[in-house]
Amino acid sequence: MSNIVFVVNPKSANGATLRRFDRLRDRYAAALGAIEVRLTERPRHAVELTREAIRAGARAVVAVGGDGTNNEVVNGFFDEDGRAIGDAAFGFVCSGTGGDFRRTFGQSADPLEALERLRRCQIREIDVGRVAFVDHQGNDRSWMYVNSGSFGLVGRVVDIANSSSKALGPQVTFLSAAVKGLFSYKPQRVRLHFDDDETPVEDAFLLVSLANGKFFGCGMKIAPDAEPDDGLFDCVMVRGAGAGLLRHFPKLYLGTHVKVASLVTVRRCRRLRVEPIDPQARELLELDGEQPGRLPATFEVVPRALRLIA
Repeated sequence: MSNIVFVVNPKSANGATLRRFDRLRDRYAAALGAIEVRLTERPRHAVELTREAIRAGARAVVAVGGDGTNNEVVNGFFDEDGRAIGDAAFGFVCSGTGGDFRRTFGQSADPLEALERLRRCQIREIDVGRVAFVDHQGNDRSWMYVNSGSFGLVGRVVDIANSSSKALGPQVTFLSAAVKGLFSYKPQRVRLHFDDDETPVEDAFLLVSLANGKFFGCGMKIAPDAEPDDGLFDCVMVRGAGAGLLRHFPKLYLGTHVKVASLVTVRRCRRLRVEPIDPQARELLELDGEQPGRLPATFEVVPRALRLIA
């Protein structure tokens, strides 16, 4: 493969990502041929760098960082209207806080394993999610995600985690944020419109996840049966208060929480429109571990829209 651009987030993992990549850069170049490395300088910069690289003829763009870096690079494969820019392939070297996207494919965080994956260049076409929502300034926005799109408790947890130092590592950071969120978040009533079903679902949900991948929250197996190329979201709906989920918390890491029928319902869909019952409620979104805005929102699957180096 030629024309490979690596988009590196130098702030990922408190700066450790760039240090690790610099140590292996010559090894990557020796295995892959000439590579180009571009460093992000600000939020959403990876989107710009990816679009520039694809339009300049890159055959692959590789995200180096965490799930948030993956998210920005994936968005760079599409224009502002959600249309694919070209046929370049997406690769990733996981080095950030969460690492949830790689877990769906059974991959480790070893950068040399990632190098071998890039060298083999086996392509798998996967789905992406597209979300129309309201940003923090009250503007209508749309954004893509590749792994996890959620709202409710998860938005609150991500807000807490992203405002912390993460100095104690990803697992402790997210676990601490999850516990704080469980005790501070109050479920809000929302109305869910599934696909073409004329009968909406209305309830006070603790969290709802429109999963493309199996994991979120640094290793929580929120959607154990999700497949990233089946053209469907696994919509995981959790009811009740935080204390109820806390009792089943270990099951989230095993994926067995979906068997607790009194607490969890799973439904597959291609599209979901979500409206808060209280228009003043501030229900935060989570997209690939980032927190870009709030409800109301519409989630939609874009089938096999991304060529992943798997």
